[in-house]
Amino acid sequence: MTSIMNRLFGEYDSERLMEENRSLREIQFRQIEYIRKKTNQLLLLLGTLPIRPEELDDDSLIETDPIGVVAEAFVQILEHEKSLNEQLRAAHEEIQAILASVGIGIMVLNRDMGIQIHNQRMLEMFGLDPADLSGKTCCQALCGCDSFPPDCTFERIMETRRPVHLTDWVRNGKHFEVSGVPVKNRFGDVTQVVLAYTDITRRIETEQSLRDREQMYLDVFENAADIVQCVAPDGSFLFVNRAWREALGYSADEIGGLKIWNIIAPENRAQCLEHFNALLKGAQLPAMEIVFFSKECKELMVKGHVTCSFANGKPMASFGMFRTMHAENSLPSGK
Repeated sequence: MTSIMNRLFGEYDSERLMEENRSLREIQFRQIEYIRKKTNQLLLLLGTLPIRPEELDDDSLIETDPIGVVAEAFVQILEHEKSLNEQLRAAHEEIQAILASVGIGIMVLNRDMGIQIHNQRMLEMFGLDPADLSGKTCCQALCGCDSFPPDCTFERIMETRRPVHLTDWVRNGKHFEVSGVPVKNRFGDVTQVVLAYTDITRRIETEQSLRDREQMYLDVFENAADIVQCVAPDGSFLFVNRAWREALGYSADEIGGLKIWNIIAPENRAQCLEHFNALLKGAQLPAMEIVFFSKECKELMVKGHVTCSFANGKPMASFGMFRTMHAENSLPSGK
């Protein structure tokens, strides 16, 4: 072959052509290696194993155009990512709308207690501006300290990795009900904590007002001249006043072991139990006369009214006020 080329082109031209062929083969080799290297890089980005030479030789590599194939795959992936990002944006806006509409304060903290998310209600509850929460921990923003306070919900969640509920958390004179829930990764590690705050200050104040009013009434009844008793549906005494204890001879410590039928004279007991059951069923009874039976087994004639209070259709307690009667002025029992 070389001799033929020498005769046709001359020895110099033959060597030049051979050198050009070698140069072209080297250029082609470098191009193929470049294509194979970049294709493998793209495949690794896609999470696919690189192409081995035995799987795709040099000639097939050029014909297949793997870079073009991978580029098309990237286009599809980017389109999917674009669609996914749009869905995430819509979901984020929905979550923000939900957070803005609820009547409780919500914060999301990272594992270092840094505030990641908060809603407007949270700012209103604690009188804060968004700048007051930026770059701060929950302790710094709400409690004004750098370390965990004694009743820190976040600390308890991180220690137990379980939800925590505080029924009355007090800050700056306000009362809050706090619920905290951990967010865990697939290894069970807490990565975030969601805290929800409900302002219960008005409810606490109302309950305290009711307790104060109840205590006021109890003080009034305790010092009343009439005999006063409050009886549960099972017949046990919820409250008796001083006049009741003095008339029947029982001490305050002995009341807990008594039932209503223990203080009714035997001859009156059946009728009084009938009246008591009627009250529990909602009956309205007129003034009645009853013979009480004291601790010393002495009969005490009384006259008064008994009513029954209900909650959700169920009897809660009967309330009776009585005055003692002189035997000569009394009517037949139960009339």
